[in-house]
Amino acid sequence: MRIPGTAMNVEQTSISSSVLAGHGDLPQMLDLLVRHWRTIAITTGVCLLLGGVIALTSPIYQANLLLRVEDQGDVPSTSKPELLSIVSPSFDAKSNAEAEMQVIRSRLIVANAVDKLKLDLISAPHRFPLIGAWLARHNTGLSKPGLLGLGGYAWGEEQIDVDTFDVPRKLEGRPFAVTALTGGRYELSGSDLASPVTGTVGKTETFKTKKGDLTLRVERIVAAPGIRFDLKRASRQDAIDEIQKRLQVVEQGDKSNVLNVSMRGSDPEWLSGTLNAIGDEYVSENNDRNATIAANSLTFLEHQLPAMKAEMEAAEHRYNAYRNSNTLVDASEEGRLIMQRIADAEVQLLNLQRTRAELADRYTPSHPIVVAVDNQIALTQQYLNNQKTRMKAMPLEEQGALGLMRDVRVTTELYSTVRNNIEELRLVQASKAGFAQVIDRAEAPEHPVRPIASLIVFASALLGLFAGVAITYVRQLLIAGVTEPEEVEARTGLMVYAMVPHSAKQHELDRRAKASEANDLILAHRYPRDPTVESLRSFRSALQFALQGAPNNIVMLAGPLPQVGKSFVAANLALIMAMAGKRVLLVDGDLRKGTLHRSFGLETGAGLAEVLADPTLFPEVIRRDVLPNLDILMCGTYPPNPSELLNGTVFDNLMHKASAQYDIVLLDSAPALAVSDAGIIAPCAGSVFLVARFSETRISEIEETTKRFAQTGARVCGVMLNGFTMQSMKYLHPGRYGSHAYIASHYNASAK
Repeated sequence: MRIPGTAMNVEQTSISSSVLAGHGDLPQMLDLLVRHWRTIAITTGVCLLLGGVIALTSPIYQANLLLRVEDQGDVPSTSKPELLSIVSPSFDAKSNAEAEMQVIRSRLIVANAVDKLKLDLISAPHRFPLIGAWLARHNTGLSKPGLLGLGGYAWGEEQIDVDTFDVPRKLEGRPFAVTALTGGRYELSGSDLASPVTGTVGKTETFKTKKGDLTLRVERIVAAPGIRFDLKRASRQDAIDEIQKRLQVVEQGDKSNVLNVSMRGSDPEWLSGTLNAIGDEYVSENNDRNATIAANSLTFLEHQLPAMKAEMEAAEHRYNAYRNSNTLVDASEEGRLIMQRIADAEVQLLNLQRTRAELADRYTPSHPIVVAVDNQIALTQQYLNNQKTRMKAMPLEEQGALGLMRDVRVTTELYSTVRNNIEELRLVQASKAGFAQVIDRAEAPEHPVRPIASLIVFASALLGLFAGVAITYVRQLLIAGVTEPEEVEARTGLMVYAMVPHSAKQHELDRRAKASEANDLILAHRYPRDPTVESLRSFRSALQFALQGAPNNIVMLAGPLPQVGKSFVAANLALIMAMAGKRVLLVDGDLRKGTLHRSFGLETGAGLAEVLADPTLFPEVIRRDVLPNLDILMCGTYPPNPSELLNGTVFDNLMHKASAQYDIVLLDSAPALAVSDAGIIAPCAGSVFLVARFSETRISEIEETTKRFAQTGARVCGVMLNGFTMQSMKYLHPGRYGSHAYIASHYNASAK
């Protein structure tokens, strides 16, 4: 229930729900970002730093070459015999681009390129991490070795040409180092060498290691003495697998049969050389494959040719014998036409049957190609049977003549066709012409595909900004403290009596105290018109009304945890009430780490701990008139058993006596959730107020503190939200705190 007469104070020092009506989430978000701008700035800076590191790393280039895989329909007739489709359907089939892609990426092609270029032999200048490669790209000429004379780092255009580096299998992948020496010599070092060894450039050297002998031939070194080169012999299989992994083959366009072969890497010259080697190996393999097919077909036809010749001669002999022994009947026009059709059909049927026989060695009977050939054979056989039926309807004499003429014609045509195609196949075999060719050879790329420095820096800044905002909001949701008074009132049912702003002046006083430049740290005494002091004056007004219904005039300030500013509020509130003419006793009830006396520049001495041990010392240990109307009871010497001292009738009697002698007894306690002391002494106070730190103290901590006090019989009257900044609230409450700060600043100037 609200205490009568406190409406004015609440209006001045707390933000009620009615004040916030009409304000959306956007102002609160802006306030949150302003409060945590350092987190956002640090996150953005870290991301920018990482982005800069990435931008300085070795750029990635991409090179490509174009291959054309021709359809057999595009091959000139001189290189594709007509009968080739009969004896080898592979020549007549369309090229499968997808299959050729797999051939290009096959181990056969890549392994030949690896062996040709010795891609399993890796040598490069030794660069400084992160920035070494970037500096080398922007440096011309040779450099001095190392960093401050150490490390052998290369910073320029140093080169090494290694022709041979054969190592035992167990040393494959192990790093070695070649260091340039004077006089055309070099030094080889590695973990498997007992000690560094020297060799001569241009000479094949053999060195002994723990795993066996290694052979090295360095053809050329372009570097100053002391420059180091990294050397490694990778496993041949690993080199092949790595290139296969990086090799990309796609068809350029839809069914264009133009293949784009590309690869990415950090060395442009290495990329172009590797791709061209792969392209050359593929074309060579394709030509060899075509020549092999032609050779197999040639062998088959040459094997069939003698039998065809004998069959042709036998047909001619039968025809001549029939003509000499019988009166040759001249065939009718219809008979000649039927004979021609039968001859053509038999030639076609024979070709189909031979094709079917070859396909049977490679495909199952249910394969679509085999099924299509079977259908053609059936149709051709049906057509041939029909023509033979028509021929049987003719006179017998004419049938005999037509049959012999047909045999001569069929065998002669087959023999002539086979001889012609044998000659053409010999040309194909000699020329080794394939159906693949290189359209565009790979060139060394000049511009990297990544990283793009400007884009990376921009993306890093954007990522850092978003990450900072995300961290801020996640922290707010998970661990951040209370920032809105109405949230405290809604969740705990406690009224927020005051919002105490952060004071830059107090920060200055703390700095001077650490430098031993001042011993008076009370803000209300040094800067009486500071906005923080004004907020405490407003709380003083509200407190006067609250005390009218309280059991006594003892007011306790408690905090859930340390570092909420409870002692700061207690010291300044005590002085403000004393300045209003009230006799005030300020009691430091923190017997564990109480330092309230330092704020007033007092030396450590006897205090509450000594009084609890000997109540008769009470009048003597009070520091009287530290400031006008203000007495202080310090905590005294830290006792080993503070809870036991406080948990007794002595403290109650002491507070009862002090209550009778003073208008206000202001009690500063230890953190409530850290130790049990605050819960022990809270029932003595007629009014208990919790001090919460803006954006640090959680609602759950306030709730738990209230619960613990309730268990001891103490009642929490309200909450003071300490340490909010005007800057952090300017979007949610524009102009409200600014006008207050302006008035305070005016009075501060006058006070000075």
